[in-house]
Amino acid sequence: MFKKIAIITGYVLLTLGLAAYFYFSTMLTSKEMSRVVCNKIDVRILDKNDNRFVSEAEIVSELKMLGITPGESKIKHINQFETEKYLNGKNAVKRTDVSVNINGVVRVDVTQRRPILRLETDNGGFYMDDEAYIFPLVSTFCSNVPVVSGNIPLQLNSGYRGKCKFNKEWAESLLKFGIFLSNNPLWNDLTEQIYIDDKSDLYIVPRIGGQEIIFGDLEDIEEKFNKLSAFYKDIIPNEGWDKYKAVDLRFHKQIVCKLRH
Repeated sequence: MFKKIAIITGYVLLTLGLAAYFYFSTMLTSKEMSRVVCNKIDVRILDKNDNRFVSEAEIVSELKMLGITPGESKIKHINQFETEKYLNGKNAVKRTDVSVNINGVVRVDVTQRRPILRLETDNGGFYMDDEAYIFPLVSTFCSNVPVVSGNIPLQLNSGYRGKCKFNKEWAESLLKFGIFLSNNPLWNDLTEQIYIDDKSDLYIVPRIGGQEIIFGDLEDIEEKFNKLSAFYKDIIPNEGWDKYKAVDLRFHKQIVCKLRH
């Protein structure tokens, strides 16, 4: 009985001791942090090997716009949430994580948006990323993704950023098409440009061959590319590259080839 009471008392004392330790260490850390001045900004672009829309220098410049300057700003005055919110509003930035430490280092981890397609419109050029998010082109870097032009049925004003509110379903179907290309390097490399006509049908301009590929609507994407594969594997070797000017994939379980005149 006494042994059990002693064990319980020991646990209580240990818990109180740990609570007191963490309380006073937190108080001490808070007092120390209140005096710490920012002495370094450490920016890391986590995916810079994939895209270079954003540079470390640009992020440092944006932080200075917020008044965060090494040698001047106190750590306690830096609102991490508001800083992240501000940086996330920049063109090609998808997510930022801002943290500070007792050594006066402000660390910013940046993840950029990953383009799937490039859209060329009357109001300028845009990228569509892997979440159907649209943002303007960046003058300092050009992502090597298929270009979509023509009668793009989306309302994109100059400088537009965000997901499409008009014709959202079509935008999501276009994204599925772009993701299919991205996941299939052979088709992605083959596709030089995608043209949209006034009926929202797609036409693919290939890098090789010279044939116009009439893709049609954004339905049955995989089936149509399977037919295109059959065209290149079965028809071209027998008929040659110069016999046909176009290959039409719009018809179910059929490939329609148009002769050159």
